[in-house]
Formats: sequence, structure tokens, C-alpha cells
Amino acid sequence: MKIKRKSIQRLSRWIFSALTATIAFSSCQKDLSNQTVDFPEIKKATIQLPKKINPFSLRNVEKAKETIAARNQSTQRFSANQLTGNEKQFVYFKFNPQDLTTEQFQALENDSTVQLMEIPFANMAIYSDEFALDEAKAEQLKDGSIYGVTPIENTNVFSKLSARSQTQTQYLDTLVQVADTDTTLQYQAFREAGASEEILNRFRICLFKKPHGFVNYWDTQLNKWERVRGMQVWSLFLGIPIYTYSDGNGYYEIPWRYSIGTIMGTKAKNSRVNVKPLDTHGTFIRNLYTLITQFVVGSIHIEGWVTACQMKDGKDFNFGGHTQVRYWSQILNAYYFHDQYSNNERISKAPWSMVCYAQWANTKNFIDFQGVPNFGNASTPMLGHIPSSPASLLIQYFAGVLGGENITNYPNLFNIITGLLPDMTIRIPQAREPQFYNSRLSQIALHELSHASHYQRVGNIWWLNFIGKTLGATPVNGNPYGDGGDDQYVSVGESWAEFLGTNYAMRRYPTTAGIKDATNSVPGRFVAGRYYRMDNLIENEFWFFGGRWIPYGCYHDLMDNTNIAPNNPVETWDIIQGVTIQQLYNTHNSSITDMCGYRNNFSNLYPALNQAGVNDIFNRHNAFCR
Repeated sequence: MKIKRKSIQRLSRWIFSALTATIAFSSCQKDLSNQTVDFPEIKKATIQLPKKINPFSLRNVEKAKETIAARNQSTQRFSANQLTGNEKQFVYFKFNPQDLTTEQFQALENDSTVQLMEIPFANMAIYSDEFALDEAKAEQLKDGSIYGVTPIENTNVFSKLSARSQTQTQYLDTLVQVADTDTTLQYQAFREAGASEEILNRFRICLFKKPHGFVNYWDTQLNKWERVRGMQVWSLFLGIPIYTYSDGNGYYEIPWRYSIGTIMGTKAKNSRVNVKPLDTHGTFIRNLYTLITQFVVGSIHIEGWVTACQMKDGKDFNFGGHTQVRYWSQILNAYYFHDQYSNNERISKAPWSMVCYAQWANTKNFIDFQGVPNFGNASTPMLGHIPSSPASLLIQYFAGVLGGENITNYPNLFNIITGLLPDMTIRIPQAREPQFYNSRLSQIALHELSHASHYQRVGNIWWLNFIGKTLGATPVNGNPYGDGGDDQYVSVGESWAEFLGTNYAMRRYPTTAGIKDATNSVPGRFVAGRYYRMDNLIENEFWFFGGRWIPYGCYHDLMDNTNIAPNNPVETWDIIQGVTIQQLYNTHNSSITDMCGYRNNFSNLYPALNQAGVNDIFNRHNAFCR
């Protein structure tokens, strides 16, 4: 749909008025929206930027057009504030995120055209080789506000943000996206903003290059830079976002040619999954401000200033160390590979448009027997896909995620976090990475994605019952799922996810150390700190978390022939082989709530198999029908 120029002019003036006015707001979506929590510490910027004219500010571009017209002795003149041509306009603004309502947050979250950052990213002062923005400087530029830019025709976000004075929404500028081929207008716009001919000549050294390269993270277990698939890579045309996504080889190319350098970064969000950071390390109430701000902005990583000549040679993103962006990268890869493997096995993938909370948590309670930080909990509640989840379930779930904190005590957080409910949550310690971090995180993420794939098979009601049983379980002897006295749903859901997630992880890390031995094939025996290689993992672990009623090994024994793991006795009773993952998956349905039901349905679906051998495998794994 095309919009007439006069309509755009009126729209621009309306937005300017709306963003600078204070409008009364008398009703809120949730009862908690009119409550607040004071934050003990709010970080302020330690770098004060001078105000410099953005060359592509609307008024500056209009001046450039007038100059060009006069120079060309054109009879057409351009009056102030008049848009001429088909350039797209963007509104640049800032707001305080700490008192957003659910409705305001969802307006931001649901609009893919909005770019949000914690720094003033359309201030011309940061676009230079001299300033050379990097991660450290970006941290110093944070001043407590969130800065945003969006196309001018997008009125929904602005009307909602400016509807309450608490958000302190301020209009900052209107930017014009001058075509990357219009060199005449671009250079004149720079002149009008004060750039000298010497500076313009420097621009011409590496003129009009498209940013391109690879996105990688360091995989210690594979001992190489691993490509990151599906990562959004963005660049800023002096405040206007231009972005693309890394492909199946981790390669990206921004579809824009730059006349000068640009600020670049990444975001772990695509049509498959929205990775949302949940930074809860430190004292909860003291870090609530950071938690909210980062959650609203999302999984943004600011790489920094990239010169035009660097673009010419290629710009790679390499994420090493124990950082959030490396963590997010591994989650994106887990989604990519789970999709590939599920396609190969011809079973349902996890649903699209999932929300994954990537929790950056305290080390407390996640120390292994050697004093090394260990993994925290992970779960797949599918709350973003199940409509109208019970409020009591949400409160109980978030109490587990937030270390026992009642989320209703923090209305600022409540209004935001309930506006984007998680389908999956993964938690790792912030202090330093756990042992065998890459392979274990892969197995955990693939386990959780196998839950999501299972959800596709069984549906909402089954899943709500499963989550309810999981949350209601009383841990026994280190087993978070209890003693199996009521094994409905849990035995089926956890055994399947552990089998399929481990099977897939073995494809990624076939000879690498895998997860810690939570149990042993010997009943009642626990060997602390043992890590199995992925290629031995399923054979060595018959039961998940020591629960002899969660028999994930039985699925593997229906597929293979005999036990191949070293130092274990040969399973002479395992005479069944050749069952496919698709057959095992299709045995699940919404009426299968325990292993007895699964066992009976499997036998009914595949009667041609040696039923005595099938029964032997289920019996050996304690999958009895009592």
C-alpha cells in the first residue's frame, strides 16, 4: 500500500506532537500496572556525547536537496519540512522501560520494524573512526533509557508508549533512508551536517561496500570456531537498521552498500525462536533494573564500529569466552540442528515462533562435587503456545525460574515478563562455564526441543497435565521428579526427551564427553562426577535421573541390536533391532500417559515384531503394566 506524500507529512507532525505531549492514561491491562517498585541502583552513562547533526536527519536532507536543486539551476524548490522523493522516513525516540505496561511491552515486541538498544545509536558522535565504538564504550554509553527507531508510518507503538507519562517517551529526530545509490544526495547531506571535503575524500577510499562474513562461536569440545545459524546480523545507516540472517553455513551479507563505516551487531532472534535474555545473577532486587532493561531490548550484542575498508575485506563475528552472546549462539544452533535431524527422521519439529528464556544465573546451588559451576534447571512449559494457562501455574513456574521469588511482588517485572511467556527456559551460571560446556548445553537444549516436538504430538491438555505433574513433584534422593509413586506423564515425557535429545547430541558430539552420570545402570548406585562419552551415553544410562520409572534406554534398545558400550555386559536379551525414531515417535499420542500405555500401543502398532523380544526390552527397563 502506498501513502501519499502529504499524508506522510501530516503523520510526521502528528508523531512529533504525540511524542512530546503528556497524555493521561486512566486504565491498564493488568491490575499490577499502576504499582511500581523503586530500584536501588540505576546505571548512568559515564561517557557524555556531544550533540552532532545526523546527516540523514529530515531537515538536513531537505537542506541538501535545496542546495542540489539550486546548484543544478532547477526551477523546482523545496520548502522546509516538505518530503520530496520516495525516501523512507524513521522516527527516533527514547523511553524509560522500568514502568511499561504489558500492553506497551507487547506493542514493542510484536512489531518487527522496531530496533531497540540501550545506547543513543542515532547520535552522529558515535559514527567515526576516532570514537571507534566497541563493547566497552557501549557499556559506558548506557544511561538508563532505551532508544528506538521505527518507520514513521508505524503509529501503534508511539501511541501506546506516549499514552502514559511514566514511560517518559521523548521524540528525538526523524531520519531519512537515502538510497545507497544516491551518492549525490548522500554527500551533500554530509556537507550540510558540517563534513569537510577532506572527510568526504576519505569516505571514497573504500566506497560502497556491503558488510559480509561469518558468525562463529568457539566450541571447546570440537576445538574449532563453530558457525552460528539463524543469527540476525544488523548494521546501522546512521541510526536506521539494515539487517539479514546468517545461513546454514553461518554466512551473512547485509543488503546495503555503505558510504562510510557503520555500527554492527547481532540479535539472537529469528522466525524460529526469540532468545530472550533473563539476567538474574547477583542479588535479585538490586539487578531487577538490568533484568527488565535487557529483557525489553532482547538478545542484542553490540560489536561496535566497522570501517568501510573492513567491510571490503569481510567482517566476522567471533564469540569466545563465557559470554551471553556465545550462550545465545549455542541455543540458535540447537534449534537449527534439531530441525535438521527431525526432518531426517520424518517426525514433527518443535513449533515455530518459540520463545526461549536464556537465563544468566547465580552460581549458587549449581556447584558440582569438584566445586565447578554446573548447569541449572531447564524446562519446556510451552506457555507461549498454550492459551489461557492457569494463573497459579504461572506463579509457581516463575517462582522456580526466579529462585523462589514471587513474581507478583515485582509488578514492573510482572507486567513485562507475562507479556511474553516462555516456551523454553535454560539456565547456566554466569560466573564461569560448566565442565564440558558445549556438548552438555547442546544435549540439554536438544532434550528440551525434543519435549517441544513431543508437544506437537500430544497437544495442550496433555502438556498442561505434564507440567502440573512436574511442578508438583517432591524431590527424593536428588531426583527432582520424585520417587515414581505417581509416574503418569513424567515417565513418558522425560524418557522420550532424554532419549531423543541424547540421540541428536550424539550426532553433534559423537566422541566427546557428554552429560554427568545422574544415575547408573546398577540400581541404587550413584557415581558423582562421572561423564560419559556421547557414543556410550544411552547404553550406560538406563534410567533418567535415577528414576527407574523413567526408562529412556528402552527406545534405544528397540532400535539397536546389542549393547556396544565398553565395560558393560552384553545385553543378550536385546534381540530387537531396526525400529525407527519415526515409529517410536508415532507411538505417542494424547492418551498415552504412562509407560504401560506406551508399551501396549507400540505392540498394537507393530505386531510383526517379535513380541517376546519387545516385552523383554520393556521388562528390563521396568516398563511394566501393573
